Amino acid sequence: MEILSQLSALPCQYESLKAEKRPILLYGMGDGAEKIYSELHKRGIEAQGVFASEGFVRGQSFLGHRVMSLSEAEEKYKDFVCVLCFALEGEKAQILKPLREKHMLYSPNIPVYGEGVCDKAFILENIEKIQKLYDCLADDLSRKILMSVLKYNITGEIGYLQLEEDTFSYPNGFFRHSKRHIDVGAYDGDSVLEYAAYNEAYADIAAFEPDKANFKKLKQNTAELRNILCENAAVADKDGASGVMGKGNRGTFLGEGGSGSIRTVKLDTYCRQPNINADGVPVGSMKIDAEGMDRQAIAGAANLIYKNRPDILVAVYHRAGDIFEIPLLIRNCDYKYKLYLRKKEYVPAWDVFLLATRKD
Repeated sequence: MEILSQLSALPCQYESLKAEKRPILLYGMGDGAEKIYSELHKRGIEAQGVFASEGFVRGQSFLGHRVMSLSEAEEKYKDFVCVLCFALEGEKAQILKPLREKHMLYSPNIPVYGEGVCDKAFILENIEKIQKLYDCLADDLSRKILMSVLKYNITGEIGYLQLEEDTFSYPNGFFRHSKRHIDVGAYDGDSVLEYAAYNEAYADIAAFEPDKANFKKLKQNTAELRNILCENAAVADKDGASGVMGKGNRGTFLGEGGSGSIRTVKLDTYCRQPNINADGVPVGSMKIDAEGMDRQAIAGAANLIYKNRPDILVAVYHRAGDIFEIPLLIRNCDYKYKLYLRKKEYVPAWDVFLLATRKD
């Protein structure tokens, strides 16, 4: 299937916003709104105001504008265009329905980390890689998810994200084994506990979390699990140390000039250590949600992946090109991997994951 013709015909949301004659208002505040405001300003698109949901308006100012309620915005501007500046998970996105019935709503998908935006120009520049990924995806649902995310990124229309079928399900036998499970970006242990309940036959679990406060919670929350090894470290493509940036939550990531220092671990090295692999336990699965370091985590596990052929679940939404670069990176490690895309209900297009498996 040739996807270029489908995507090239879609209107670019930034071009549509630049051509708008109606007032453009930001819906929401915070870090996400600042990123979107900056991106719009860089493209010559200026917002005339800011509004928030009724319960969040307390007479504050944001980006030089007094924050209005929706009713105040409608009284002042009548007809205007909204730019969504915050995230909504699952059923919470239903609050947008009445707003979309009255006003044009755009939802820019600004990457959580790194430079660049997965907009129409970026997608068309990388269309050969995207087509390559499309052609090797293992099922129709994966292809639907890929196209829905790309169409949403181009147009800013959240309707493209709302697929009718269940968009998060494991392939047959995925993550079920009696080997080691590795959790990269274990946060407070929620994903470790979920995995242990899903696959009680695991041999052991190695969980990595770079943030010290989250690591403490990880150890506490998983203390009752059998054969659990918790590491206060970030997984990367080299062993050593790095600065830590972020706010001490899921947004913690590595970067130059970050405060403090955190140990970095290369999985190829880690899993060869005698004290870690004394019994020669192979790796059966890996979950990677490394807050923008996902590609480096995979690169540092290339030998492990080639030799052990583990099931891999990895986030593909942190950086602009992750949705096609990460699947192709794993394909380069072993071309026999079957690749599936799955996503949870989220606006913008967050919680999009690649599931890679060698199982038939």
